[in-house]
Amino acid sequence: MPIHTAFALVACTLLAGCATTDLSDLPAPPPGRSLAIEGELIFVRQSGIGPDVVLLHRLGDSSLGWQYLEGPLVAAGYRVTVWDALGAGRSTKPADGDYSLAGHRRRLATTLDALSIERATLVGHSLGGSLALGFARMHPERTTALCLIAPAAYREGALDGRWFWDTPWLAEIVLGVLSKEMIVDFGMKQNFADRTQIPAELRKLYLREARRDGVLRALMCQERQLLPDDPEAWENGHRTIRAPTRLLFGAHDALVPVAQGHRLVREMANAHLTVLDDLAHSPQLEAPAVVLAHLLQFLDAHSRLAVAFATNVR
Repeated sequence: MPIHTAFALVACTLLAGCATTDLSDLPAPPPGRSLAIEGELIFVRQSGIGPDVVLLHRLGDSSLGWQYLEGPLVAAGYRVTVWDALGAGRSTKPADGDYSLAGHRRRLATTLDALSIERATLVGHSLGGSLALGFARMHPERTTALCLIAPAAYREGALDGRWFWDTPWLAEIVLGVLSKEMIVDFGMKQNFADRTQIPAELRKLYLREARRDGVLRALMCQERQLLPDDPEAWENGHRTIRAPTRLLFGAHDALVPVAQGHRLVREMANAHLTVLDDLAHSPQLEAPAVVLAHLLQFLDAHSRLAVAFATNVR
């Protein structure tokens, strides 16, 4: 976040007043259950019958980010699992939690064990894509395929420019001054290419998530643990992944450059890139039908074949 953007946000908030959006007309969040993982509660939801597909959300998001894809994937014949990573949604948000990629990866493996998921296609968005890449590298036997939407795979872009979070007390001061409405609006505008098309109900759903206790504290903790201990080794590890991989990038993504997708295609043995015109960082929210079409084509080509192969081997 550039310094002028941070101070502009503060100035706008001070001028904006204290109007509070009424959320009483929103439907109840979809049900799920909480699993005790490493002494914390991780919220999960599993629906459907068929090959396993696991949806991994971005930093600052939750399982809410998959609301337009979850149902259609179940209807298409997949068993779909979504979670709220530690610090997100309905999962716990410890102030001293391990929010590193390694910690998320470890909890993901334990969560899949608890749900009896031996092998799955991982669909990851942004930081969820980073998690999927790491999981596929560490657990190739459990990874059927990868579909990655704007994965933060390198230090450039979303994983670069850490000064805002690393400067002592800067994030606490700025985020402490901003209203939740301002924070949500700023975040959503970063994720949509056409900001006039952000659905009013979607904005209110994200505002409800932002009002959960401990959300901003957990966000700051995660931002400060974002980079792996050895970033170069982490980046080089992508080269070892052999799982079939489909990369989807919005052409107007301002958070994770499309250049990262081109680099992944060059460095991964079995990756293919599709650039989505007129879309930004969260195409599954901005144009879910477009993303669903690409995802179903990919899943039908790889997940069902993998299940059939495993069945024949047995």
